[in-house]
Amino acid sequence: MNKPKFAISDIIESNRTGGFQNFIMLLCALVIVFDGFDVLAIAFAAPALSAELGIPKSQLGFVFSGGLVGMMIGALVLGPVGDKYGRRWAVILSVLVFGLFTLLTAYATTYNELVLLRFLTGLGLGGAMPNATALMTEYVSDKARNVAVAVIFLGMPIGGIAGGLLAAEIIPAYGWPSIFLLGGCMPLLLVPVLFFCLPESPRFLVTQAKDNDNLLRNIARKIERQQSIPDDAVFIHHADPEKHFPVKALFMHGQARDTLLIWTVFFFNLMVVYFLYSWIPTLLVNSGYALAQASQTLVVLNVGGAISPFIFAWMIRRWGSRPVLSSCFLLGAVSMIILGQVSSSSLTLVMVMAFFSGFFIVGGQISLNAFSSYLYPTTIRSTGVGWANGIGRAGSIVGPILAGALITMALGLNVYFVVFGAICLLTATAMMFIKNHELPAEVPGAPGAGNPHRK
Repeated sequence: MNKPKFAISDIIESNRTGGFQNFIMLLCALVIVFDGFDVLAIAFAAPALSAELGIPKSQLGFVFSGGLVGMMIGALVLGPVGDKYGRRWAVILSVLVFGLFTLLTAYATTYNELVLLRFLTGLGLGGAMPNATALMTEYVSDKARNVAVAVIFLGMPIGGIAGGLLAAEIIPAYGWPSIFLLGGCMPLLLVPVLFFCLPESPRFLVTQAKDNDNLLRNIARKIERQQSIPDDAVFIHHADPEKHFPVKALFMHGQARDTLLIWTVFFFNLMVVYFLYSWIPTLLVNSGYALAQASQTLVVLNVGGAISPFIFAWMIRRWGSRPVLSSCFLLGAVSMIILGQVSSSSLTLVMVMAFFSGFFIVGGQISLNAFSSYLYPTTIRSTGVGWANGIGRAGSIVGPILAGALITMALGLNVYFVVFGAICLLTATAMMFIKNHELPAEVPGAPGAGNPHRK
């Protein structure tokens, strides 16, 4: 007697996102919250630790860069780990690594120890994001993917805001190590929760050439609202008989062009994002604004970036990713250029244009994470997202350095924003030439029609 066969992707696509998937979304969001907290912990502690450890402020840049380099390498290395051993284990490992080394940073006593520990922390921080993204997107339908990514990436500004509020209270009272003790203990406490409660991606499980139907049945029953999965159900597996090194696979099956283009998009856009994060307060203070006003501008920038991914998710569903994301970065370029022009005229105008810069550029980056997860099939999804983020991290290092070089030349604030606005135009152009875009929902066979290799 033939056993009934099911395709796990059909079950996911035919059901709305339910409580089980929302719980997974919560766990992934917590990973991103603690990621965001620990990314910025060094920025909150920098003034105090610089004074206490006798580290010149000019050398703090290398401490910051150590973390960014670690994040780049972590994304490049732990993305393929997720594709080979599973997203679940890669997420748990990443959280364990950045939690442990954040905690150890509290005990650093020298400059060299700080640089090393921030580098090691960055390895975990860089690996958490692509694997959490891949895991989350593989538990929801295509139509819910962009919203799901927008939800979990709200964790990044939440972590940063929470870190700032807590740092203001605990560092004056308990010293700079307190922010690292807290930032290390929270993710380490999350590790056992992830171990016992975070399931593996079902789309990953069906790519494995081994019997895991019991596990798939349990997952399918939690997703399937009709509870129609019998005890003898088996699942269609599509293990690849030709195993390739995951990074090599990014350039196979006609994906080489799109891979290089999405790397270009991530590199240039994160150049601009980190220019905004690193230099807006300093540039505005130099233009005559109070520090509090400059800091508020950065908050407004992040608010724009937190709102827009939900709007872009709806727009992509309606019009497809090519016109929406290409226009997003084009309008980001316009916003940047105008922001530079109005910076000396009105705080209100500065706030408005900072909001729109965050809306299109920071929010566009979050939407790019969802798009990169769409671009690649399950077998190489963590690698695809990880390497796009890793290449982008190189841009995040270059952006502030380029800005510093321009500022040294004293070309004027409006010129700096024109230069980075032009970089946004490069981002929009590269986005437009990507072949496998998500099609509008009303197009027959979409979403997914634009990418024949996606499962």
